[in-house]
Amino acid sequence: MALRVASFNIRSARSFDGRNSWPLRRLATVGAIRGLDADVVGLQEVHRGPSAYLLRRLRSYAGVGDGRSGGKRGERCLVLHRTERLEMLAWSTRWFSDAPDRAGTRLPGASFPRVVTLVELADRRSGRRFGVADVHLDEHRNENRLASVHMLTSWLDPGLPWLVVGDFNAGPTSRVLAVLTDAGFRPALDHGAGGTAHGFTGRADGPRLDHILVSSHWDVLAGAAVRTEAGRLPSDHWPVVADVRLDADPSLP
Repeated sequence: MALRVASFNIRSARSFDGRNSWPLRRLATVGAIRGLDADVVGLQEVHRGPSAYLLRRLRSYAGVGDGRSGGKRGERCLVLHRTERLEMLAWSTRWFSDAPDRAGTRLPGASFPRVVTLVELADRRSGRRFGVADVHLDEHRNENRLASVHMLTSWLDPGLPWLVVGDFNAGPTSRVLAVLTDAGFRPALDHGAGGTAHGFTGRADGPRLDHILVSSHWDVLAGAAVRTEAGRLPSDHWPVVADVRLDADPSLP
């Protein structure tokens, strides 16, 4: 079973970005997501209004994820899936904190609550099941990023193939990513993929904060940062995309 997965931080619609503010670039953001042609897309920094806007225009997708303040309140890690190809089986949002099932909780010193959206999907063609984890980690404190990925690895069902995507606020050689590789995940993009965070400059040599990692059940066919714009930059990050294939192990769900 082969599919395409992507991750994209679309930049908060509540940020004051002048000519790069959300109302001026939202069509470009829709175009960028369509252009990824992905079966699964993990988005970050998605408020309620942009979530509804995107889902109205991306008719081939459904999306799930609670806001970090609970329910529809606050930014969310929104997981889109192509409904013709994939069936939603279950989903939940968890908070990186000492009370991960309590909305709005956070780790010590965190500026905001940080969440992961966990989704279980099934391929309509083959019936194969897999999980997606979409994260956006602490922007300042590395100790909180490390605590978060340790929690994350403990929450993932080891019997299910997993795709972990998101804005980790950490680079590919960081200890944060190493926690995941130590747990058996591997990056879908190589070190030559370049940067993803560009601050609305369009540059390709900024830090790579956005990642796709796969469990051992997956083969990675290709992975890249996608740098395209149609008259306007869609975000202050470039999306990342990977083509992956689930192996034929009969013991897998």
